[in-house]
Amino acid sequence: MRYLILLCLLNPLCTFAETSLWRVSKGESELFIGGTIHLLSTNDYPLPKEFEAAYKKANMIVFETNLQNLALPEIQKELKTRVTYKGKKTLKDDLNPETYKVLAKFLTSKGLSIEAFSRLKPPMAMITLLMVELQRLGLAEMGVDKYFNEKARADGKTLGELESAKVQLSVIENMGKGHEDEMILSTISEMKKLAKSIAEMKTAWRQGDAKTLEKIGIAPMKKDYPELYQLLLVKRNNAWVPKIKALLKTPEVELILVGALHLIGNDGVFSQLRALGYSVELFDK
Repeated sequence: MRYLILLCLLNPLCTFAETSLWRVSKGESELFIGGTIHLLSTNDYPLPKEFEAAYKKANMIVFETNLQNLALPEIQKELKTRVTYKGKKTLKDDLNPETYKVLAKFLTSKGLSIEAFSRLKPPMAMITLLMVELQRLGLAEMGVDKYFNEKARADGKTLGELESAKVQLSVIENMGKGHEDEMILSTISEMKKLAKSIAEMKTAWRQGDAKTLEKIGIAPMKKDYPELYQLLLVKRNNAWVPKIKALLKTPEVELILVGALHLIGNDGVFSQLRALGYSVELFDK
């Protein structure tokens, strides 16, 4: 299962572009949309120049959700409630014996203990596995979103969001529901080639290589895990498009930053905007 989409959550608009940044317009109205990768290393900076150029033109910076709200104690408390067990139930109860055994062996090989994961529900266990490996690979938390969030706050720009923190909590809570064993086993399998996959994804992102991003992130999920595809991408894309339309009616210019895979394919944001008569073109500055 392609859970790497957590890092890169672009469009069949062209096979090779100069970067993952587009201008959306109709008449005199315009805004910019950047496809992002949520976790990068310090070596990935500076970002493509188009991101900085669009940032300077924008009055408002719009993210998937309010990053400050995600850090609020009440949101963190709710997250913990949603992704950890209460009472006597543990992770072992939600996985079949063979999956649990494979997970325990893998954690031991990484110097970790299965007991440390026992109170985590499968989605949080999967995310924790990925985060541990990402840290080992030297990836920082300063993804595109966080970088521009801090920059916009320091510059006094207006901030916006496309969905609430609680929507994101719901997405995390329901990830892989009904397919818990597949999710854990697939994550372990992916971790063995994580460094190579991330390098390919980041290269494709910087080049605006929609074809490769679709091949890596969209096609396998859509084919093998249609429920996950609907939960993580389609449902959220459909909810975001009306909000983007509303932003295009304002006199201000916005820069919207969302995971790159939300923009790609027939169900992507760009496909829907084009169908509504908006122009979507590469931003080249």
